[in-house]
Amino acid sequence: MGTVGEDVHADALRRSLAWDGCFNVRDLGGLETASGGRTRRGMVIRADNVRRLTASGWQAALDHGIRRVVDLRFENEVPGEPDAHGEVEVIVVPLRRGHDPEAAREFEQALLDADDLAPVFSAGYIRILDDLPDRVGGAVAAVADAPAGGGVVVHCFAGKDRTGIVSALLLSLAGVPDELIAADYAASDPGVELLSAPWFESARDERELTIRRRVSISPRQTMLDVLAWVNESAGGPDGYLRAAGLTEAQLDALRTRLVEA
Repeated sequence: MGTVGEDVHADALRRSLAWDGCFNVRDLGGLETASGGRTRRGMVIRADNVRRLTASGWQAALDHGIRRVVDLRFENEVPGEPDAHGEVEVIVVPLRRGHDPEAAREFEQALLDADDLAPVFSAGYIRILDDLPDRVGGAVAAVADAPAGGGVVVHCFAGKDRTGIVSALLLSLAGVPDELIAADYAASDPGVELLSAPWFESARDERELTIRRRVSISPRQTMLDVLAWVNESAGGPDGYLRAAGLTEAQLDALRTRLVEA
């Protein structure tokens, strides 16, 4: 019998999807809930930037049932990228206001100074949840309002930070234990490493390489801290989402989408 860590890693591999052009794609289905149930496969997928998908990658997404894309990036984050496939509906809900050079410099310095990176990331995620509840709520509502039966892919650039926040709220609402949600978040590391390899190689010096490597990891404790904040300071996932504007009908629709009957 494997260890818990080995079992979680094997589970992440089973849920990973090979969509050509992307590196960090996982089905949120197949996770156990605290009540003994299981999340439904094919209903919500987390991913890095799906605009990188090749023709065969888009076909794999369509074959998986994807009919709606929820894009968490700000407008023109990647200038000149291709359009999404014509058979999917794209809903754009930016979880950042845009590039802020001063904030970026402060964040990079925090990455360099930290012995433990988990609090650096969790502070940023909590700031998004606390400062932009309308946008976070809008992203989750875009999943809730998707046509029944069609799959939804939620993505940002790397599929780690903004996607991690939305995925964690969805899984928490579905009743998945915090430890499993944090493990799913941490499972982004191998895919982000592959995605970032050319970026690492282009670093101008050791300092820049250190920043790029540190910003690309997903410490499990980060998501545990974020979920603790949601539960202790924001009324839990359902309380947070109600305050962010979701209706009871939308919350019910999410549970129906996310959890096997």
